[in-house]
Amino acid sequence: MTPDAEVLTASWCCSVGATWTIELRSADDTALGRPVEWICSGVPTEQPAPERQTADLLAERGLRLFPISPPNPMVSPPRSRSRRPIGYVTRNPEVLRLAVMLHDVVDASRDHPMLVAARWIQAGYSADMAARWIIGGVIWPRVAHSMPRISSSVPN
Repeated sequence: MTPDAEVLTASWCCSVGATWTIELRSADDTALGRPVEWICSGVPTEQPAPERQTADLLAERGLRLFPISPPNPMVSPPRSRSRRPIGYVTRNPEVLRLAVMLHDVVDASRDHPMLVAARWIQAGYSADMAARWIIGGVIWPRVAHSMPRISSSVPN
């Protein structure tokens, strides 16, 4: 499993049918390919997107949301008349916890905090240990693995 498999992009979509749908796509394939999953809201597309239901609809599927606010075209899924980005989702609570810690640390124009967090958690780091490495300037877990055993001197 790749880190991107732990993280999906979520968008409100009104082109799938007669109701607003949350469209989930692999984070490594936001512009192309088929959605991984659709979550139907039951709200007709003639009405506004049911923004207030977003968290509940995702939670019903065990998904946790890291919203995009405001949307950044460099790291968010494409926006069109029928598709509006919501954010990134994961089923792994540690990925979200680390991403929230990194919100002001990671340059989102290069890589979204959720993708950085997924890499570190998947590499076997706890959210707290990964945050220390990342805040200390090491963005990739493979770099931390290649460094001499200095775990006790990782920046706090």
